[in-house]
Amino acid sequence: MRVFLFDKSYNGESTYRLKKRDRQYLMKVLRLSIGESFTAKDMDGSYYLSTIIDEDTLSVQRTDNPESTLLDHLSGYEKRIIPITVYQCICKGKKNETIVRMLTEAGVESIVFITSQFCQEKEFSRHDAERLETIMKEAIQQSGSSTRALLPEIIPITDLPQVKEGELRILLHQSRRERTQTLGAVLSDSSFTSISLIIGSEGGISDEECALLEEKGARTALLPTNILRAETAGIYAVGAIECMAEIGRKSL
Repeated sequence: MRVFLFDKSYNGESTYRLKKRDRQYLMKVLRLSIGESFTAKDMDGSYYLSTIIDEDTLSVQRTDNPESTLLDHLSGYEKRIIPITVYQCICKGKKNETIVRMLTEAGVESIVFITSQFCQEKEFSRHDAERLETIMKEAIQQSGSSTRALLPEIIPITDLPQVKEGELRILLHQSRRERTQTLGAVLSDSSFTSISLIIGSEGGISDEECALLEEKGARTALLPTNILRAETAGIYAVGAIECMAEIGRKSL
């Protein structure tokens, strides 16, 4: 379902000030008019009954019944199959925008950008971070995803925490290592309640970093396909994981 998403500055006020992009989305894309009501959501996942008072303002009230004023019912998707966090090494230029849009639409739980030895860019400018937040918001509104992105926070790959109980952490690597398995094999012989994926930038992830991640509990996986671009590997893996998880759930 599509859902209007409040900016991160919203803090439960009874009115919401529309920006130019918001007005265009509501009145041009969705063709809503003054006086019409719809469901909106804040960054924490709470839902609100929202009514267009005028071209600049919404009246906002918390609701426990978001289904009554949904913008549409285009999707029968009710909940994610398995919570997935993607740790994505920063790529060059606008590739990061493509990554955020595709992973958000796929419904991953969170996107965390990280830096590694082979990253050619190590941080986002203020403009880049704001652009990524805008793209994520638009993707959430279009797809109904509940994705959270930690922007502009960036974590060195060496600072990733130890694997938690119930977490399956998968390191996608461009070549075989000593304990490498296919993605299907890693998923089939593991008991887990959540998944985290580590995706490299252009050039992949160094052997030293791979060894450190494996020591912290990551499982190295090789995708049974051609060599993928950095901006393609994550969405390919997420799609494969969600399909295999759904098949596994139906077989129970």
